[in-house]
Amino acid sequence: MSRTYSIARNVALFLVVVLFVAFILPAASVQAQAASVGANVFLIRFQPETTSAEQSAVLATLDVRMVRWLPQANVVQVTPNHNDAVIASAALDAVAPYVAYVEADGVVTGDLVPNDTAFAVTSQVYGQNIVDAPQAWDLSIGVTNTVIAILDSGVNRQHPEFAGRVLPGYDFINDDDDPADDHGHGTHVTGIAAAALNNGQGGAGICPQCMILPVKVLDSGNKGTWGSVAAGIYYAVDQGARVINLSLGATVSSRTLEDAISYAEAQDVLVVASAGNAASTTPYYPAAIPYVIAVGATTDSDVQWALSNMGDHLDLTAPGYRIYSTYFDLEQGGYALMSGTSMASPFVTGLVGLLASFAPALTGAEVYDIMTAAADDLGEPGKDAIYGYGRVNVYQALVAANGGDEPPSGDNPPEDPDLPAQAIYLPLVNNG
Repeated sequence: MSRTYSIARNVALFLVVVLFVAFILPAASVQAQAASVGANVFLIRFQPETTSAEQSAVLATLDVRMVRWLPQANVVQVTPNHNDAVIASAALDAVAPYVAYVEADGVVTGDLVPNDTAFAVTSQVYGQNIVDAPQAWDLSIGVTNTVIAILDSGVNRQHPEFAGRVLPGYDFINDDDDPADDHGHGTHVTGIAAAALNNGQGGAGICPQCMILPVKVLDSGNKGTWGSVAAGIYYAVDQGARVINLSLGATVSSRTLEDAISYAEAQDVLVVASAGNAASTTPYYPAAIPYVIAVGATTDSDVQWALSNMGDHLDLTAPGYRIYSTYFDLEQGGYALMSGTSMASPFVTGLVGLLASFAPALTGAEVYDIMTAAADDLGEPGKDAIYGYGRVNVYQALVAANGGDEPPSGDNPPEDPDLPAQAIYLPLVNNG
């Protein structure tokens, strides 16, 4: 997020806005986009000066009913009253003075590639070792004042890896205050970022003492919409999150999503997102939105994962192949192996939490600069479309935040004397 990066980001944002003019009015465009994603939900942004009465009149004219209100953006998520995805062009013309834009609410999915051996008996936590997390824990294991928001399918707050560190959160799929995980994706992502250290079981997250804010924006099928994601972003920012993890996405963006990202940027809340799993250079959102930190995936051989998306917008890579982490089904052992850029993103999110814990005065731009400068440069020298600035290095980032001072050699990660001594980052056994 240097000056050069900021200029490039603004230019890219202008291009994104230009590209998406085609999706904002008239009705034919809205109808076409809705059909492409199977959606029957729309997002309407009102002009700032509209009154409540005028907003109600707009909904009546368009023959839609409210699903959710996003007050931070003056946006309402709506669905047609008669299960019809078409909004008449005459109705749109009538409400034009009161409306900034109307767009179809695109469907997004979590960027997971399930692995058939997810419940393998043994697994090696290679990811933590490759990014040098164990050495970094000599400097910091995070603090509970730092909040990591995981916008995903929810989290199993009963998992012992998260004991005492899960905030209430919210469920934007069912509109209630119980963001329980009914898919598994969210709990797995959460563990990569923030599973406990030295608790005698499982693995360890990159920021094992950070506080977790679960925000459910994906359903039991690992799907959601930009409306639910945007609502989750506003909520996470307003709840004091330092960083937001978005292990999800789609190939079509949204003005409502971009406005929510801008809200996070204005509050200096970093947003980290998975780059997608199509082995493609096609822009994938929200990772391709300029402010967002886009993360690709690497393997246990420290090379690009074959399905990881690429592009000039890619910022960093992190381990994403066969990652051992927490799982929502405790009856099946509570741990699983999964692959995807969904798994790479929380490595970076956890590092943001670790840096914010260790040096809370750092700005978001400074955190970004530290992470990119400290990354292990893989592939072509400098930033490239396959690895970004490189594969993240947790230890080097913490050392940089420590003014270049390394911890004394020979130290081990802090241990709880009431728990059995265990090198959490060595090969582990899933006894489930």
